[in-house]
Amino acid sequence: MNPRDLLFAISLLLGVIGMARTGAAGAEERIYLTRSEVEVSLIGRGVLSKNLASGTLSHWEFRRDGSVEASRSGLGKASGTWAIQEDGRMCVTMLNRTSCRYWFRQADSFANSDSRQPDAPVVAEVIFE
Repeated sequence: MNPRDLLFAISLLLGVIGMARTGAAGAEERIYLTRSEVEVSLIGRGVLSKNLASGTLSHWEFRRDGSVEASRSGLGKASGTWAIQEDGRMCVTMLNRTSCRYWFRQADSFANSDSRQPDAPVVAEVIFE
C-alpha cells in the first residue's frame, strides 16, 4: 500500500471511531455544499476518495482551469474536465463519460451522492490533502 492510500485508510478509520463514540453518524444531517462551497473546498486541492461500492481508493486534483486528473491504485491516471452547476452539483467528464455528484458534509466527514435526497446512498467518502 502506498503512503497516500495508507493515510486515507487511517483517516477513515479514525473518523469511523470518532463517529461511533459520539453517535454522530446517525444523528447528524447531511449539509449539501453550495456552488461556492464546492469551489472553495475542492478546486486547487488534492482529494483522496474511497468509493463505497467498490472499495477503490483514488486521488483527484480539480484544477482552476476546469481540468481534473484522477489516479487509482493499479489502474493508472485519467484526465478530464469539471463543471459546477448552480445547485452545487459537480459534473466530471472523463474517458467519454460524464458523472455528476452532490457534495455534502455530515458531522466531521465529507462525501458525495448522486442526488440531494436525505437517504441517497453515499457514493464516496473523501478527505482533503
